[in-house]
Amino acid sequence: MSDGLRLIQQGYAHAAEGWATGAERAYAPMAAALLAASPVALDGRRLLDVGAGTGAVSRLARAAGARPVAFDASFEMLAHQAAARPPATVADILRLPVRSGAADGAAAAFVLNHLAHPVAALRELARAVAPGGFVLASVFSATDRPAAKAAIDGALASAGWEPPDWYRFVKGVDGQLGSVNAMRQAADDAGLVDVVVTDQPVDTGIREPAAIVEFRLSQPHVAPFLRAQPDEARARVVRECVEAVAATGQGLAPGVVILAASTPGSPRR
Repeated sequence: MSDGLRLIQQGYAHAAEGWATGAERAYAPMAAALLAASPVALDGRRLLDVGAGTGAVSRLARAAGARPVAFDASFEMLAHQAAARPPATVADILRLPVRSGAADGAAAAFVLNHLAHPVAALRELARAVAPGGFVLASVFSATDRPAAKAAIDGALASAGWEPPDWYRFVKGVDGQLGSVNAMRQAADDAGLVDVVVTDQPVDTGIREPAAIVEFRLSQPHVAPFLRAQPDEARARVVRECVEAVAATGQGLAPGVVILAASTPGSPRR
């Protein structure tokens, strides 16, 4: 496992509960947008959910009739409500523990933006998918920086929050595929075909400032800082974040770059 993935693994080590009850409220609609881009119906397809987290893509894929198998670098994320989830294993996206061509498709929701070498990850997804199968991936758009996110981060910084090392790494590699052209080039470099890339806002349905703040503060780069604050200080930080978001007048509809592509060859029957 790469040093970068080890850092991310550390960052998400104790994040599952907060992610499932907070952050996933926004990530579930974005997972739905990713699966909606599939070039084929998911019913009956064996799908690799890579970077599965607490299972948003897997749940939606299963509801559509797919047969998902989940992979993530974090055991804790996969262990969250594991009995109700599809088969899962801890894995490095650059070395998936499956034979070549094992799956009908693969989905990587907001994983490539965590990697120093995202093209290598796309190649590995393509390797694991049968000829004529599909690869789906999403990252945040580099051209859309939500005002609410910046407002919260500014309020947190004023309260003394500093990004942890693992998050500094993520932000250092983020944005490589954050445009239509960059994602299309990466897909071409990975040997994918029939490449379709869109850059679109995804309405998460989260509009109230307090709900936006709850989403953001549930994420693992922030949650430990907040937990460490005394009750009064914590309440003040949350209040200041809500006020900062309210001043933007915006809901949460982040720009998302979505890739839908195929692996070379004829689909298997």
